[in-house]
Amino acid sequence: MALSRREFVVSSVATAAAVSAAGLARNAYAAGQGEPDVIVIGAGLSGLETAITLEENGLKVLVLEGRQRIGGRIFTLFDIPGHPEAGGNSIANAYGRCIAAGGKYGVEIVNLAPKLLANRAGQELFLDGRHVPLKDWATHPSNPFPADMKQLPPWGWADAMFRKHMPFRDLENWYDPKYAQYDISVHDFLASKGATDAMIRMGFDTNIAYGTTAHDVSLLQQAFADHWQNVNRGALMAFSRNGASNVENAAAAAPRPAPGAAPGIPPGLLIGAYKGGNQNLPIAMAKRLKGDLLQGKRIVAIETTATGAKVSCADGTSYRAKAVVCSTPFSTLRHVALDPLPEAVQYKAIQTLGHIPITQFHLVAKQPFWESDGLSPSMWTNGPLGLVLAQKFGKTDTEVTSLTVWCRGLAAQFIDRFSPEDAKRMIIAEFEKLRPASRGLLRVAGMQSWANDPFAAGDWAIFQPGQVTALRAAIARPHQRLFFCGEHTAVGSRGMEGAFESAERVALEVLGALG
Repeated sequence: MALSRREFVVSSVATAAAVSAAGLARNAYAAGQGEPDVIVIGAGLSGLETAITLEENGLKVLVLEGRQRIGGRIFTLFDIPGHPEAGGNSIANAYGRCIAAGGKYGVEIVNLAPKLLANRAGQELFLDGRHVPLKDWATHPSNPFPADMKQLPPWGWADAMFRKHMPFRDLENWYDPKYAQYDISVHDFLASKGATDAMIRMGFDTNIAYGTTAHDVSLLQQAFADHWQNVNRGALMAFSRNGASNVENAAAAAPRPAPGAAPGIPPGLLIGAYKGGNQNLPIAMAKRLKGDLLQGKRIVAIETTATGAKVSCADGTSYRAKAVVCSTPFSTLRHVALDPLPEAVQYKAIQTLGHIPITQFHLVAKQPFWESDGLSPSMWTNGPLGLVLAQKFGKTDTEVTSLTVWCRGLAAQFIDRFSPEDAKRMIIAEFEKLRPASRGLLRVAGMQSWANDPFAAGDWAIFQPGQVTALRAAIARPHQRLFFCGEHTAVGSRGMEGAFESAERVALEVLGALG
């Protein structure tokens, strides 16, 4: 029977609202309760897991969250059909901590592999406002690739280049100082292998996965991403590095089915999501807290000493504790007053660590216009739409519940210059220009700009050329009684799994410091 995330939801909207209301009701933190041992800043996965671990070890914890919502960069759009994700999207076989968290906090993991492998149509290619059938791409005048690579679609070129030319194979230790010579830009590396600027713009910068352009991404960052993709080979290969659907490669990379296995579903292949939406995991984690979780607490200052810390909020409140754990991205922490300042290298990391701009639009269609024009609803474009992925979380494997428009890198920066309403109108107009059959049939049901989100200021952290060598070792170093966690501090895994990895480390650091 086909799996549907929508069928698994039991009043998720009501659940989210109830938890938010519960969090707000707990905003009356009483001084008479005594000071907490630890203040955790941020109610995303890393902050919540850190808080729970510290509580399990006997410490009193207060969690401060700037948003009026729990989850950080895990953000499920519960009010849109199929409950698409605006943040953390899927987990795979090597997400051991995420899988364990689902069991610990009672949130079931749904394997979406059967649904994805039943929808292998891929996406359409649109360049400069025109549809380019993939069968014509090899001879198309816009194809900048050399003769032996002209058959590759634009979203496959960078993968092929890195597989062929990556100068070292010990990708797990991407941050080892012995690789400092490779802490160069992806652009310079690809150019050294014969790639022209036109190739790099088409095959890496367009719908970029990491950074804004190839100039601001370290090759070592790329090695880290490739390592994590290889660890999850089969599942994460369902999506190319720029997010384009690639389920054929996922099936080919996964183990062959055992006799009697369900057709088309390689055994052991996990492309998972939490039941009813990924935000249900942090919601369940927040319920497990013993101490207070206060929402609407935007941090403006952190003062630390060798024996304690004070956190001040924009609403005029302040809180003291023996230690503070900060899970917020450096892209927002750089706007918080730190006293005293961290040592020079760590402070430089806080001020300069990069990120990828991502802006999403979630569209709902009144009618399946793709049945009229005969094209896949998913698209890869070099225009304002960027990447369009069909979300198929309905009652059947083929029902399209919504369309997600991914604007990334330069495309996100362009679209973020406009007001939300103007941006929405632009997206609909561009869609109707490329797909006339969609005219009058689309509405923007949701929008999320991570760069414009004041509590994120971007999505994944990105090491720029030279930053791995110069900054990485200092990023998570404790600063007196201020400790750091979050996906940007992880070294062995990425995304949601990286958040849990960082929580493990920082909890041990705090417990060691407080005895």
